[in-house]
Amino acid sequence: MKTMMIRLAAACALLPALTMAGAPAALAHRGHDAMSVVRVEADGRLAVSHRFEAHDIEPALAAIAPEAQVSLDDPEAIAALKRYLLRHFTLSVDGEPVMLRYVASYIGASQVRFDLVGTLPEGAKTIEIASTILRDVYPGQVDQAMVHTAKSVRTLRFAGSEIHEVALD
Repeated sequence: MKTMMIRLAAACALLPALTMAGAPAALAHRGHDAMSVVRVEADGRLAVSHRFEAHDIEPALAAIAPEAQVSLDDPEAIAALKRYLLRHFTLSVDGEPVMLRYVASYIGASQVRFDLVGTLPEGAKTIEIASTILRDVYPGQVDQAMVHTAKSVRTLRFAGSEIHEVALD
């Protein structure tokens, strides 16, 4: 019994040290993410939705909108962010750019979403997507785009300046 009590006391004494050893990992940021969803409708309509964690995008406003407040509550910051997204996420069809326009924004406590629409030209064969969202703000940023077409869903990964091509069904 005495040996068991000594072991228990030793374990209790080590517990704070072990907890503190894991603290840096627990406090480390999990990384940044950006997810874009692209829906290609059979009638040629195109919908794009950019989704972010608020705690990722809000600090990035210092670089994206240096003249505005670093806040998702600032209309100037949101306007600059919209312009930024149009420059850093591009679509083209068969080599021709697709013009996108904003239709809605959702700024929540934990998530932020921007919805855009466009129209594909008749007879489109492929869609080319490029995303460099937040690559200039966060080194190592990786973006994803899920592309939904009539017959498939593809997840694309962007870690540089690459352009991915998706065949339209």
